Formats: sequence, C-alpha cells, structure tokens
Amino acid sequence: MTGKKLKIGIIGSGGMARHHVDGFGKIDSVEVVAIASRNAQTGAQLAETCSAKFLSDWNDLVQHEGLDGVVICTHNNSHGEIAVAALRADKHVFTEYPLARSIDEGEEAVRLAKSNRRVLRVSHSEAVSNSHKAIKRKVGELGQLLLTSFLRLTAGRGGRPEILFNLPISGPPAHFFVYHIYPIIDLFGGVEWVEAGAVYEGLTDNGGYHRFVNSVTVGFKAGGIGQWTWSGGIEINAAEQHQRYVLTDGALINTGSGWTCSTRSGIEDVLPFDGPSLSLQELWLDEIQEGGSNAAHADAAIALEAIKVSLYAEQSMQENRRIALVN
Repeated sequence: MTGKKLKIGIIGSGGMARHHVDGFGKIDSVEVVAIASRNAQTGAQLAETCSAKFLSDWNDLVQHEGLDGVVICTHNNSHGEIAVAALRADKHVFTEYPLARSIDEGEEAVRLAKSNRRVLRVSHSEAVSNSHKAIKRKVGELGQLLLTSFLRLTAGRGGRPEILFNLPISGPPAHFFVYHIYPIIDLFGGVEWVEAGAVYEGLTDNGGYHRFVNSVTVGFKAGGIGQWTWSGGIEINAAEQHQRYVLTDGALINTGSGWTCSTRSGIEDVLPFDGPSLSLQELWLDEIQEGGSNAAHADAAIALEAIKVSLYAEQSMQENRRIALVN
C-alpha cells in the first residue's frame, strides 16, 4: 500500500471520535472516508467536518468496500463485537480500550487479527511511551517481582458521563481503568489467579452507581503478587495516586511526579528514553502499510491478558471466590 492513502472509517461521534478525526486529519497517508454513529445529529456533524460519508449503522461501515481500517470509539460494551465484525470483514482495527467487554470476544478478535494478517491496535499508550520503555529496561535489572501495588483515590466533585459509573455498559472500575492493568501485564506477564471485591454506593436497577471502591489482587505466572485499588466519588480534598513495583533487587516508585528507583545503594530518577516517539495512530498506520506486524499481534495479546484480569475480577466479585485462569 506504499504511496497510496489508506481509507478508514470511524465508529462513534463522541469526544474520542472527534479526537481521532483531528489526529488522523494531520497525517498525509490516511483519509477518513466514513463516520458511523447511532446519534444522527452528532454523527452527521462529525462527518461533515472531514468530508466523510455518514452511516447510521456501524455494520454498514464495517462492510464498506474499499475501506482499509476501522477505528472504534463506542461504549465499552460494543468494542469487542465491532472489532470481531471488522476483522471478519478483512479490515484493520484500532479500538479504544478495553479490547472487549467479554473474554470470548477479546480472544476471537486476537485470533482473527493473527490468522487474517490484520493489524489490531488497542489504544494503550505504553506501546509508544519512552517512559514505559525506560521502566521496562529498569525492571529487567532488578531481579524477580515480589509485589506490584497501585492505589487511586478520586474525589466526587465534577461531572462525568453517566455511562462511566454503569456496570453493564462500562464494566466494573477494574475494566474501565484497564489502562492501569495493561502496563503491569506488559512488564510482568500473565496471571494465574484473580481475587476481587467491590463496594458500590447508590447502585440502581440499571447498574448505575454514585461512588465505589474496587480492589483486585492477582498471582503472576512468573511469581509475585499484583494489587490494584480504585476508589471514586469519595469525600477527599484532592485526587491521589501511588504506584510501586517491588523486586528482589530494588523498588520502582511513582507518587505522581515521576518514577524513582530505590535500592540499598540509594535512590535515582528513572528518566524517559531520549528521542521521538510515534503516536498510536501513526504506529497503526505504519504497521498497516508494512503489511502487518508481529509487535502488533504481541501487543494485542497483552491487551487481551489485561481484560482477562478485569473481567475475571468481575466474576470474582459476583461469586465471592478466587478465580483460577484457564491456560
């Protein structure tokens, strides 16, 4: 496809869809030719901004002839269904995280991408992050993992989309915060078991709620324990976030102002690698132009492992037991 503009379609017409219209509009090698949205007003408006065709049904966009790729910017509960349909239609796929709302859909999307030699990219920024690359190298110098811990506390003030705090649509907090799980899976590999708990205040019949606490603990296949805790909508003056990777030869610590490495010999800053970095959009397009990418397949597999943690965590909450992952 070198020298030829790639033609893509975007599904959705919310904030992320507008973000991608703007982003792809700055790249010479691609053209947005179609927008699909169930919201006819915002969808048609977005299509007009990029001189694209508007379609009211995403199925029509997926089957659109001459389309090279599909960008998915819908609610969490439709990512997997659309990705599978697009891959079956022989399209490349870029989807916002999480990869899917069910493990079966996620597994099928990853399988189809590999068997059809299509590029499946999930919007986890670590794939192009110079900071994450530096952390990954440092992890490799510090021995075996003992513990990863993550804590996020978020105040209740301010507006938020109604679909965010909604279990059927967005999944539990562990699922819509899967971008906190993904980098740890990338660093330390898959898990053997998952345990989780949750408290929801103001839970309604349709699955909406006002505040929450969600905790997840995992045992990694390669050894070590992982822990995540999220709490949102709580009475706290300012948001807090803390993250630590504890290994046999040192610890990596991030309290919000950057990463440091602590060992018996002292503390040092872990600085991002120097040099330019592609955007995820550019990376996806380059991989399509190159006819596929082993790196893309590997990254999609990591995104799948991340949703296995979040979705088996959901099962653990529902059944009040540890879930052993099937290898």
